[in-house]
Amino acid sequence: MSGGWVIGGRFTMLDRIGVGGTSRVWRAYDHGVGRYCAAKLVQQRGPTSMARVVRERALRLAHPHVLTPYASCTTDDDMLLAMDLVSGGSLETLIGDYGRLPPAYAAEVLDQLLAALGHIHRAGVVHRDVKPANLLLEPSPVGAPHVRLADFGIALEDDGMRLTTTGFTVGTPGYLAPEVLDWNRPGPRQDLYAAGMVCWRMLTGAGDPEPRQRVGAPPAGVPPRLWAVVAHLCAEDPARRPDSPDTARRALAACGFQLQFPVRTLDGEPLQIFDHLGPPPR
Repeated sequence: MSGGWVIGGRFTMLDRIGVGGTSRVWRAYDHGVGRYCAAKLVQQRGPTSMARVVRERALRLAHPHVLTPYASCTTDDDMLLAMDLVSGGSLETLIGDYGRLPPAYAAEVLDQLLAALGHIHRAGVVHRDVKPANLLLEPSPVGAPHVRLADFGIALEDDGMRLTTTGFTVGTPGYLAPEVLDWNRPGPRQDLYAAGMVCWRMLTGAGDPEPRQRVGAPPAGVPPRLWAVVAHLCAEDPARRPDSPDTARRALAACGFQLQFPVRTLDGEPLQIFDHLGPPPR
């Protein structure tokens, strides 16, 4: 679908690059700052959806591994949220392209994710939908990962305010911690469980985990110390998980990984993060 119209006297819509249940994401040119951006158009469907949008805009948390709106404006039917344009696809795409990822690579991605979670948790925010599709990647011809945690649409602050319909569990089933499936109140350790399941996928190359997925034995070639970090994050009892992302990062650092560039897959194939968007329309 082609664009060309201007929203709010500032954002020229160029081409649509994503779509969700109640939102569309466009590549746009932001005349206010003189650069391209991702413009997320979210439908305003009553107070619940509007509250979610307002909260998402409020979560402008400056951090290298967090992606949240830096500006917004409204139309008759939508709210536009302007974010940095991240064009390397998602971790979901990368796993689909390459399957199992090298342990050192998976450890680096997990460390960046934990850094992002530590930052938002210190701000009193629980993401609640950590999964590979919400981990966006910057393009890299040598495979060096730079992860941006995105999509704070169902985030929950520690005051307990829910931004989705009351009475429904929100999130993606295989990444939901057991206590959330049992209708307990979400908390920061829910995000740690999901981070562990993200790493489980990177190391196994499997599809989305089942609810209450068992971690099992380490796959061939995965160091036991790294697998122990994953198992700790995915513990069924939240009290047995790390008490914070920073604690998990220290355990990960103790594994002693050092990523070598250019990155190669377990089969020796060069691992590259391609630009999925290409040049913008004229």
